[in-house]
Amino acid sequence: MNASTYEEVASTSGVYQPLLVPPAGARRVDAVRLLAAACTPRVTVTAAIHQPAGGVPRFTLIRDPSVSDGAPGIDDYAAIAASLKANHGWRVLEAGDGSLPVTVMLGLREGYVPGSLVHDATEVLSLLGFHGVGGVFVNRVHLMCARHLDGDVRVHDEPGVLIVGDATILPAVASVADRLAQHRFVVTDRGENRTYALRRR
Repeated sequence: MNASTYEEVASTSGVYQPLLVPPAGARRVDAVRLLAAACTPRVTVTAAIHQPAGGVPRFTLIRDPSVSDGAPGIDDYAAIAASLKANHGWRVLEAGDGSLPVTVMLGLREGYVPGSLVHDATEVLSLLGFHGVGGVFVNRVHLMCARHLDGDVRVHDEPGVLIVGDATILPAVASVADRLAQHRFVVTDRGENRTYALRRR
């Protein structure tokens, strides 16, 4: 890990990262609204949105540990998935590959201001290649985070990537995050059975 740039600031034990698929014909805006409505004052909902060409959106739920709010519990997220399945016809699929135990959620916008510079997913792949990283998958996604704030549900969204590989990719990922001026990123590690957030020092 690039310890000189990023430090671990929040962590939670356990891994739960299901893939949620709305029914055929579902519009992304409606699916996002439905998922955002599942957040509570106690549970923030974070997801990576995959949008296949001509297909319905898919959502990978991400447990995003926070210094101030902790992390969504596995039971909390499982209840959200079960509700979407039972009440709205969503499918809940188990995501992940045992040979690729690490998933990194990385934003592509510098900072949190909507007008800031947004990098492209191809830059991530190119920079990982520069660091000699192989056997890695970079999935172009849109990141959303829905939370209760001041009595209302606020949704932050930005372009991002999910980087999937083994634990050896993490030092290179930290260097890529630094190069793209990212404040923080989240690692889900099935090998260590935990999820943690790293933030720029």
